[in-house]
Amino acid sequence: MREISTVGVIGLGTMGAGIVEVFARGGLTVVGVETTQEFADRGRAILQASTDRAVARGKLDEAGQAEILGRITISTDLNDLAEADLVVEAVPEVMSIKHDVFGTLDGIVAQDAVLASNTSSLSITEIAAGTAHPERVVGMHFFNPAPVLKLVEVITTVRSDQAVVDGVVELSRRLGKKPVVVGDRAGFVANYLLFGYFTSALRMLEQGHVSREDLDTAMRVGAGLPMGPLTLVDLVGLDVCHHIGEVIYGHTRSPMHAPSAMLGRMVTAGLLGRKSGRGFYTYAKPGSGQVVPDELTPAEAAPSGVTSVGVVGDGALAEELVERLENGGYAVVHVSEADDSDALAALAGVGVVIEAQDLEAEVDLDDLEDDDELEIPGRDIDDLFAELGEITGPDTVLATVNSAAAVALGALSGRPERTLVMRVHAPTGNGQVIEIGRTTATDDAAVAVLRELVTKVGAEPVVCRDRAGLVVDALLVPHLNDAVRMLDEGYADVEDIDTALQYGLGYPAGPFAMIDAIGADEVLAVCEELSSGSAGLPREAVEPSPLLVEHVILDRPFTS
Repeated sequence: MREISTVGVIGLGTMGAGIVEVFARGGLTVVGVETTQEFADRGRAILQASTDRAVARGKLDEAGQAEILGRITISTDLNDLAEADLVVEAVPEVMSIKHDVFGTLDGIVAQDAVLASNTSSLSITEIAAGTAHPERVVGMHFFNPAPVLKLVEVITTVRSDQAVVDGVVELSRRLGKKPVVVGDRAGFVANYLLFGYFTSALRMLEQGHVSREDLDTAMRVGAGLPMGPLTLVDLVGLDVCHHIGEVIYGHTRSPMHAPSAMLGRMVTAGLLGRKSGRGFYTYAKPGSGQVVPDELTPAEAAPSGVTSVGVVGDGALAEELVERLENGGYAVVHVSEADDSDALAALAGVGVVIEAQDLEAEVDLDDLEDDDELEIPGRDIDDLFAELGEITGPDTVLATVNSAAAVALGALSGRPERTLVMRVHAPTGNGQVIEIGRTTATDDAAVAVLRELVTKVGAEPVVCRDRAGLVVDALLVPHLNDAVRMLDEGYADVEDIDTALQYGLGYPAGPFAMIDAIGADEVLAVCEELSSGSAGLPREAVEPSPLLVEHVILDRPFTS
């Protein structure tokens, strides 16, 4: 393969202009081509503004900026690409347009020049099929913003010349990128996994499972992702997401990727996200990232007046809750022995009771005598809530941090309108989430009390319907399980999948690193809980991958 020193880029929108900047920063001569002078000038302005920001932030000096821009030529004539060693197209995601571009290039560039598409979802095989030399066509999928995000997906077809693939991979590394080589599958790696997650999140919102703000908080804070799904869809553009989602579904017919009817309606209504000024959120103006209040913005809640909390149970979590509640300004009554009725009587006047028994304490079977009975640590939750319903006042909010159904505990306590569940998640780099699960009987005042309590203990509340997995687990675990399925199908290896999501989507760690941190057994347990159907997710999304089961049984990590 010829050495790449001159590169052409066709299409100078935000993505194409960013790719031009990447190549120019890498020391290459770049020719950018647009269809009209107006679009060419717009592309030049994008490049100028991007490098101006880099200078203002001290990441580039003026001499360096001049050097970068000096390597770039902007044109409206495809014939100016005749000397290019590599041409990357970044035109709209319409197959007929791409066929026209590649067909025209066949008669302009040298036979050994490489042709690449920056498509995020269309088939590279189909794009290459319309060219005279399909063996020189690959995908070179950059992620937006291209100058910042390091991932480049290099997509191959059954006709791709290995020397061409190797050359594009080496070029990507020279540019400081993280190339991942994948086969030609709808959505490739990052978008295939991302859009399955998007669809599940949109389904949750459309079904009224959770509010838009709490949905985003759950995944940004609770899962540690760079931003919530709705914020990300608004950033990318609802129309772009709808199109990519339809392409992936059209190729796979995967229920996980079935297009969101709500998303389609919003696109039809012109609600496209930041670029139109309104999507799932409302923005100060089109193109702005500043969210402004609208009719869906929740009103600020008045103080509940609750000043006392009871904690029932012993163990690390109970002790931590007691400390954090006291630091939050509450008067705390701690009953460590849940079966001590006299001690439970001290909870009669508190505003909230949180059951936090250590029901998962390990029992050493070796220490049991033959005539010993195996006792589960802690008191039976059903009996406890029945007694709490009799002891506490009618306004006391009852909650459990253990895996139990709020509707069942509400019925047992005789106070379904004041009974909820709480799920305490481990802190991430973005903070900590405590989820609050409610039922159709739960009154808003009880929810407000727990929202206030969670905030005072230094966490962020997420309120949702009490369904399997609530929000964080119900979205994150199927997302991770989908990555395991991708690995099991031999489509990409662990390192490439982790690299794709970490460097293309900004995840703090790749999905397999996440699974190993959480524990494959825990991921499997949540999958099995979700597959009961109570979460309302497609069975395919939550059916545990056989490979995940194997790793649990063999106690093998995915990463080494």
